[in-house]
Amino acid sequence: MTAPPHNSPVSLDLTREETWAVHAAVATEIDRLVDADEDPTDAVELLRTIEADEPFESAELDYLQEILRTRVESDAPPEDRTIAQRVLSQIESSA
Repeated sequence: MTAPPHNSPVSLDLTREETWAVHAAVATEIDRLVDADEDPTDAVELLRTIEADEPFESAELDYLQEILRTRVESDAPPEDRTIAQRVLSQIESSA
């Protein structure tokens, strides 16, 4: 799935539960990057967008999809994987 062909910001209509799950997935990504001595700047900016409930730029949506796909394929609790899949579907339908 690619980001929308335009550069207009995209808002997602996330429930509180989905927002928390997305937040946790991005926070986990930040921890992974820091532990690997990699630059977490993009993940931190994505987390700020989530926390501010702002629309996502195309590159942010791409990165969020990558993080959520990893979450779906991980050993995260089944409920977290289900929520991640639901948000991925919403991102794909917004394109």
